[in-house]
Amino acid sequence: MTTTYTKRPTSKLSRCASFRIILASIIFILTSVNIFFAPKLLGPAEYPSNFLHDFKGRSLIYSYNDNTIGISGSRNHTFFYADATNSSRLLLQIAQTPRPIPDDVINITMEQQRCRRHGLQYGNRTTRRRIFWGSLLADDSWHAIGSVALETYGIFDLAVFVESNLTQSLYHRDIRFFPGSEAWDVVTKSGIFGPTTKVIVDYYYSKDPNLRDLGREHGQRALIIDRWKQEGMTKDDIGYVSDADETFNRDFLRAMQVCLVPEFEYHNHCELPLVRADSWTFEGSLRCLTSLMKNTPSLVIGECIDKIGDSTKHPKPERGWNGIGWMSDGWTKKGKFASLPKPTNNETGNINGAGTTTLYYPLLNAADFRRFYGHTYRKSGFHFHNFFSSIAALRFKYNTYGHPVGNAQNEMLPVENIHVDVKAMISCVMDRPFSNPKFRVLKDGMDFSNRKKPAVYQYKEYVDARHREIYNEILIDESKRIKTRQLDLKVNTSK
Repeated sequence: MTTTYTKRPTSKLSRCASFRIILASIIFILTSVNIFFAPKLLGPAEYPSNFLHDFKGRSLIYSYNDNTIGISGSRNHTFFYADATNSSRLLLQIAQTPRPIPDDVINITMEQQRCRRHGLQYGNRTTRRRIFWGSLLADDSWHAIGSVALETYGIFDLAVFVESNLTQSLYHRDIRFFPGSEAWDVVTKSGIFGPTTKVIVDYYYSKDPNLRDLGREHGQRALIIDRWKQEGMTKDDIGYVSDADETFNRDFLRAMQVCLVPEFEYHNHCELPLVRADSWTFEGSLRCLTSLMKNTPSLVIGECIDKIGDSTKHPKPERGWNGIGWMSDGWTKKGKFASLPKPTNNETGNINGAGTTTLYYPLLNAADFRRFYGHTYRKSGFHFHNFFSSIAALRFKYNTYGHPVGNAQNEMLPVENIHVDVKAMISCVMDRPFSNPKFRVLKDGMDFSNRKKPAVYQYKEYVDARHREIYNEILIDESKRIKTRQLDLKVNTSK
């Protein structure tokens, strides 16, 4: 019996199957290419508006090209958001995005121009002075922290924060930046202050009921210098103390690192060693610039800082708050050091017997950074004041921290009545009249004309989102009082 085999005709692929094969091939090719080439790092303006809302509090990990910051190869970068919401979340994403440090390399021509902008001379330095920064940290908003981080990215060698378990008014507060928390990760691990800046959070615990208000601040700030010393600060480094919502502008800080600064070079044995800012103040929004200038923060050269300078040559002044406060008035009365002992013609040494009649002045502690007289450099800083994420947070701050307003958390108290600074913010955000003999609200904080702009200013999407956010917060706060009045009216009418 003969078996006949008939060749089966080859069937044509359906269009659907062909499309699937082609699509799979394309995906395979793209995936393979991605193994060798890291994806493009998007700039802040390139992210879709709903980008941040897709992650619902989770840390975002995505790949980027390390060549953009001068490192070969590629790695993953983790974004941390902690309790940031809405526009503050957007700001943290912007601030944590890895990028090159724009002015890291010294360019002599540019440095000469920079020094002239601030009334200084360039002394041919080929290396920058190191800056050691220190600030207290508590319930400060991510708006302020992120804005300062953008301004100072890559400038500091060391950043030290000190957090306490009590407010200045002795209200208990939970430690927010405890090790391992995502808030701690934001400031210490995310690179928000720069790829090489070392960030440390220290903690201050004291139940002394007599240590309150400014005394408590002095105690916390004293830890900053202790940490600077432990981390190797020298007499040639710059000490920088500020609050978490204030900063010198970037150009000025770079000038301090390379220029001939009289307060650093010719301070007359620490008689005049302090550089003070003249800071533009924003109230709650970058669109609410005021004419009020604040004379903080401050810089001091290490040679004139307590525990860093030579304590054998400099007298130890009387200080309040058990030695941690600023110098007593008798020492700094009108800047003439009235109580400073003077060597006589018959003395062979100075007041400490160092073998010279040269007059040395007291070294400055962290409290002195905030009060001591110094040279103010005009329009050299920014103050991001009252940049809280909510009106409730703002009320809490004014009720529990320095100079507390006892009924600030009473929602029946109009928020603008808490403080004149808050009233300025409300008037600006809500476009209402504002009158004050000491300062005025400028029409639009974004209109800087020839003024130095903060780095955060360039991110218009964030600036607009923040302004809308605080506008809505004010409406919500005011609606609570309206509803309460309506309810009271209804009750009274029914009686």
